Amino acid sequence: MVINTYLPPKYPLNSHVLKAWADDVARVTEGRVRILIPPASLAAPQQLWEAVTGGVVDGAYVFNGNFYRQLPLMQIAHLPLGSTTARGMSVALWRTYQRYFKSANEYRDVELLALFAFPGGQLYGLKHPLNSLADLQGNKVWALPGVAAQVMEAAGAGVMSTPAAKISEIVASGMVDGFAGIPEMDAGALKVIRYARYETVVPGALTSPSFSLILNKKKWQSISPQDRAAIMKVSGEAFAQRLAIFDQINAGARKKAAADGLRVSEASPQFVEALKQLAVPLETAWLGRAARANVDGAAALAFYREEAGRTDQ
Repeated sequence: MVINTYLPPKYPLNSHVLKAWADDVARVTEGRVRILIPPASLAAPQQLWEAVTGGVVDGAYVFNGNFYRQLPLMQIAHLPLGSTTARGMSVALWRTYQRYFKSANEYRDVELLALFAFPGGQLYGLKHPLNSLADLQGNKVWALPGVAAQVMEAAGAGVMSTPAAKISEIVASGMVDGFAGIPEMDAGALKVIRYARYETVVPGALTSPSFSLILNKKKWQSISPQDRAAIMKVSGEAFAQRLAIFDQINAGARKKAAADGLRVSEASPQFVEALKQLAVPLETAWLGRAARANVDGAAALAFYREEAGRTDQ
């Protein structure tokens, strides 16, 4: 199976998670199914769903935010102030899908193998701390597209929102006073944490990006039922558990940044309360989308957050 990846080959999702999963697939199928990962992406991130359904590639991981119209329920992980650990959110996302979302049939065109989330995105100041709405108003902030950008705009910041791959040139050029919505591991990998003097850690984070690992339906059906069952045993929740490595990597990135001079502090209670008020319309909109999909959104959201916060998964 050709599984497309669009993040750099050495990015932890590819080097630590996807490779380990591929090795397990080969092991449990006794070599009858093997994963081939191309050296470069065969389609743009926004075109990967069509690349999978059209058979250009057998499978791919896709950023759910790029497909919010066809995956409205899966935006649950992106809601502000609801993030925990990458492992916790990934397991919670799979369990919530199984209990509440599967009947909505959002993945009817593909086979869903796994769901997962990255560590929550935080707030970084280049010149001064960003720990209140007053600190944001009138300042320019790069923000991850989607929820992070929406929250920063609602807070009164002048927002520049581009794909994460473009953040380095924007921050390095001095065009912004801060950046928002990415975890420390990505701020380090994208080489922008060196420009930040302050980090404000928001409990629950501004947002957390979530992803789906999908496969072409015909390709899936071409695999024997025995091997499909074996593959699912190392996919689904088992795949989600692998995201624990991201929590370790992110903690290491924060520790290194602090050692290098980044001043890390927790958001003040007043700032957290202000952000909660800004998050209300986004959560209300998601609940509306869930209702239109005949899903009890309030119950699903409560279940997701409870599962994401568990430490005994």
